[in-house]
Amino acid sequence: MKEYYDILGLKTNATQEEIKKAYRKLSKQHHPDLNPNNKEAENKFKKIAEAYEILTGKQKPKNQNPFGGNPFNQQVYKPNPIKMPISLSLEEIYNGVEKTINYTIKESCVKCDGDGGFEPTTCNQCGGHGHIQQGPFAFMCNNCHGSGKLFKRVCYTCSGRGFEQKQTSINLNIPKGTTDGSLYTYPGIGDNIKGQQRGDVLFIIKVKQHPIYKIEGLNLRKSVEVPVIDIILGTEKEIDTLGGKLKIKIPKLTDMNKVFRVKGKGIQDNSTRLVGDLYLELKPILPKELNDNQIQKLTELKESFNLVKDAY
Repeated sequence: MKEYYDILGLKTNATQEEIKKAYRKLSKQHHPDLNPNNKEAENKFKKIAEAYEILTGKQKPKNQNPFGGNPFNQQVYKPNPIKMPISLSLEEIYNGVEKTINYTIKESCVKCDGDGGFEPTTCNQCGGHGHIQQGPFAFMCNNCHGSGKLFKRVCYTCSGRGFEQKQTSINLNIPKGTTDGSLYTYPGIGDNIKGQQRGDVLFIIKVKQHPIYKIEGLNLRKSVEVPVIDIILGTEKEIDTLGGKLKIKIPKLTDMNKVFRVKGKGIQDNSTRLVGDLYLELKPILPKELNDNQIQKLTELKESFNLVKDAY
């Protein structure tokens, strides 16, 4: 695969965006329309196009195994996607946020060009085929792990694995309306192992618990502290919400367990465009202590009300 990167003037750890950028630049430079009757430019253009098609996974590379045919290496495999959980606050999913996410990938070893060693020799168990034939069945050779070759010297940089662990990062633009469990797939930024397509990264949104709001699907629920005397006499209260301040009217003699529903003030689902509601639960505040004068007035007030219900 290294020769395809060389054609585009890139290193083997180039990103998909760098590959596309190099292709656009070189293809314009060597395009046959801009180089009429130039056979060299035409051949160069074909190589550039082939390199781009292979490195972006649109075309499979030709079998260039010098150790013979290998059915286990003829297909270009794609590694499993890296699953990366992203922990977000309720405020972040409500308003949207841009975050820099750090993660670890497998990157082809630069020292050995992803081979895992130096001075290759034909595998003595499979004869360079990469597999062992037993009757009508073919089994991958465990001695060479299907490559058909062994190395006289193991690469000390990658310990013979052909890849190293590398820290990288990406800026994620999380739109407003992302919900818990949402998946964002970013192709071509995952594991980069020689002989395989560049892997993907799957970002999984996890919403953290909130100290004030309770999340119920797309709905939000919170308690609103109101002095008990205001609940009896009625009042208007200003509430802090994720979308800004909101005034609610509490009629006199409102039930102490009253729950107010405010439509459209919950979470918006970016995929369905559905919007949840906000539920406000009254939480009566009682005085912590009473003086003698207050007790007397409350007693007189109590006696003025007919609060005793019939026994039957």
